Amino acid sequence: MAAHRFIAHSRVMRALVEQIRRFARADSNVLIAGETGAGKNAVARELHARSARATAPFVTVDCASLSPTLIDSELFGHERGAFTHALVARAGRFEIAGGGTVFLDAVTELSIEAQGKLLRIVEDKRVERLGGSTPIAVMARIVASADARVEELVVGGTFRGDLYHRLRVLPIVVPPLRERRDDILPLARYFLRRASAAARREAPVLTRDAAAALRDYAWPGNVRELGHAVERAVQAADRAPTIALDHLPPEILEAPALAAESALAHRPTLDQVEARYIAATLKHTRGNQTDAAKILGISRKALWEKRKRYGIE
Repeated sequence: MAAHRFIAHSRVMRALVEQIRRFARADSNVLIAGETGAGKNAVARELHARSARATAPFVTVDCASLSPTLIDSELFGHERGAFTHALVARAGRFEIAGGGTVFLDAVTELSIEAQGKLLRIVEDKRVERLGGSTPIAVMARIVASADARVEELVVGGTFRGDLYHRLRVLPIVVPPLRERRDDILPLARYFLRRASAAARREAPVLTRDAAAALRDYAWPGNVRELGHAVERAVQAADRAPTIALDHLPPEILEAPALAAESALAHRPTLDQVEARYIAATLKHTRGNQTDAAKILGISRKALWEKRKRYGIE
C-alpha cells in the first residue's frame, strides 16, 4: 500500500491489507482489536479511504477522553438552550459524519452507562439531539477500536457483551510490531523522512548497526514507540548524515537479548552485539570514556579504537 497511508511489507500485514480491501466494500460495523500503538487508527482510516464513503467525513470519537457529563452532547448533539451554556445548537458526531465513517477510538474505555447509550445508537441507527424531538437517521458506518484484551473485558463484565457483538460484525486484529519485523525498517525510514521534513533537513540514513538495533528491539509500544524513537534519534543526530547507534534512545540499546527464535531468524553478528553494548555503556556514563572503559573492562585506547571501528561518536 502507499507509504504515505499504510506500510505493509510483512506477510501478516499484507494479509491484513487484503482483509481491509474486502471489508471496505461492505457497510457492516467493524471492530479493530490490537495493542496500544499497533496502528488501529491507521487501519480505520484505510478502511474509510478504500470505501465508497471516502469523500465523506471521517469523524473520530476519542472515547477515552469523553467526559461523562458531555457524552450525550458529543454523541447526540444538542439544541440551543438544552442545558446551561448551550447558547447555540450543535450537531453530534454521528450527525456530523453524515454518510461517512464514525471511528470510535478506544471504545472499551467507555463507562458501562456510556456503553448503553452507544448501544442504542448502534441498534436504532438514529439519534436525537438533547432538547430536540426530531429523530436523525445515522447514515455513517461505525468502526471501533478496542484493547487487545477486549474478550477478557467482556468476560469480566467491564465491557458489554451485547455491544461487543453488535460492533464486531467484521473483526480485524492488528498484530503487534514484534510479530511483523519486516515492517520495522520501512516504517523507521518513513518516520525518518517525516521527522526530517519537519526539521527542514535532509533525511539521514540508518547505519547498519542502528538498523539492526531497531529491527531486533521488542517494541512494547509498537508503531507509536518506533515513531517517537526515530524522532528522538533525528534530534540527537542534529545535522549528521547518518543515524548511528549512539543516536538511538537508551532503552533500545539496553534492551535484553533477543528471544531464541528471533535471534536465529536475524543472527546479529558479534560485532553488532559489541557495538550496541559499547554505545549503551557510553550513554550510561554520559560520554565519560574513562568510566565506560572501566565498565567494559578495557583500556581507554582500546575503547577509542572500537569506537572508531564501529563509527560510534
